[in-house]
Order: sequence, then C-alpha cells, then structure tokens
Amino acid sequence: MHNPSPLLPVHHRLARSTCALVIGLAALSAASHVMAAGPKTGGDDATYKKERAACMDGSSNQDRATCLREAGAARYEAGRGQLTDPGEAQLKQNAQRRCEGLPQAQRSDCEARMNGSGVSEGTARDGGIYRETRTITTN
Repeated sequence: MHNPSPLLPVHHRLARSTCALVIGLAALSAASHVMAAGPKTGGDDATYKKERAACMDGSSNQDRATCLREAGAARYEAGRGQLTDPGEAQLKQNAQRRCEGLPQAQRSDCEARMNGSGVSEGTARDGGIYRETRTITTN
C-alpha cells in the first residue's frame, strides 16, 4: 500500500547520509591512524619501502589499497616490537593445522603434502597453491 507521507523520503535520505557519514569517518579514522602511526613508530623503513614498492608495482598478492594499509600497519607494529618472524617451527605448526579439520583417513595424506610430499604448483598470487599426492591401489 502507498504511504502518502512526504517525510518518508527525507527520513530515508537522512538515514543514508548518516550511514555514509559514519562509514566515511571510520575509513578516515583508520587511514589517518595508519598514516600518523607510520613515521612516528621507528619501524624498519627499508622493509616498509620495499613492501610499499611491491604495492605500487603490483607484485604483491593484494590490491593496492589493502597492500598499502597492511604495509603501514606492519611498520607500525614493527616499531612497537609486536611484529615478529614466526620461525621455522611455527610455520611447520601452521602447516599441520591446515589438516586438523579433515577426517582422520584424509589427515595423514594432507600432512604428507604439507611436509613436501607429492607435487605443488601455483602461487598465492595465482589464487592458491595446489598440492597433490597420488595413491595407487590395485583391485
């Protein structure tokens, strides 16, 4: 049924404007936080410049805006001493965690692939790394 109230369209416009204002302020706040944090943190400038260059030339795995935001955030965290290299043991543990959700019958094959068995192709930039092992069975 048609609502003849002339205030309804104004209400919708106000709601949209308010929503856009809130989103805009949130984005501005996040961007200014990263930008303000960058130079004041004492983070590794050489690493930041290298990551920023990868963002600008398109060789990162992300779109430019996300890449620049992540590079700035990493620089900030490095300056606070919160960005650490996970080390080989942590990387291995992370690889094994990828298999945890699988049924036990499939988990051992997954763990073998994560440990380098089989063949791998692709890159994260291409959308993922395809790992394959083959098991030959006879009837």
